[in-house]
Amino acid sequence: MTRGRQRKGQRRATIRSVPKRAAALTAAIALGAVIIMIAPPAAMADGGTSNGATYTASTTSIDVGDSWRVTVGQIAGGNDTVAATFNNASIASGRAMAAMLDAQNVVRTDADFHTQPAVSFRPTAVSEVLTGVYYWQHAAHPLDFVTTIVIDSRTGRPITLEDLFTDMQAGLNRLSEQTKVLLPAAYGRGSAPDGDRTGNAPVATNFHHWIPTAKGLEIHFEDYQFAHGLPVITVPWEELTDVLAPGMQILAH
Repeated sequence: MTRGRQRKGQRRATIRSVPKRAAALTAAIALGAVIIMIAPPAAMADGGTSNGATYTASTTSIDVGDSWRVTVGQIAGGNDTVAATFNNASIASGRAMAAMLDAQNVVRTDADFHTQPAVSFRPTAVSEVLTGVYYWQHAAHPLDFVTTIVIDSRTGRPITLEDLFTDMQAGLNRLSEQTKVLLPAAYGRGSAPDGDRTGNAPVATNFHHWIPTAKGLEIHFEDYQFAHGLPVITVPWEELTDVLAPGMQILAH
């Protein structure tokens, strides 16, 4: 967050206005001849129900040094194990984003960093998408960051890509194929599928930011995985049901 402006402790989930410097998140971002349309982050729910248990949602901020704080989601109520697992994973996700900043060797003077969590509830999963925007006052554009977590509300355990699929490589191959088809149309580059690119190769690091939604598997791509920005696609469940593990089929309902 902007240094020194975030209050410590928990607070009710609210949506902060995105600073003008980060307006690129809600507008078309041009990089040479490549244009990617970026949708605004989803609003965070005040709470929800998963696996028959009702939860409330709030946020907390964690100190990542130099008076910078990362705001992450937290849940309460419902199943204690699910809530504890989610809350610990959410804090770890925020620290992972801070580590991404460090890996970029960003300058912290004359700079702002803002994060926004979005917690969502599905019948058998509780998920979070955490987006971050770093802006150095002397830079041409911001740097964008994203992390996700998915907790199985039946078991209280995280769900990984490996858990999703009966055969991990078959699942990655399908996600790669669908990305080639969906990304161009979703961002106004026509209907012709993409060819093979580093960003759509069938490897886990290209698809490890995801959450389940009613319509399908929502995949969040990293900044510069294709171009500047955080593209998002949703792979319809009907394209995945034959590769989902038996215990994960319920995510499609």
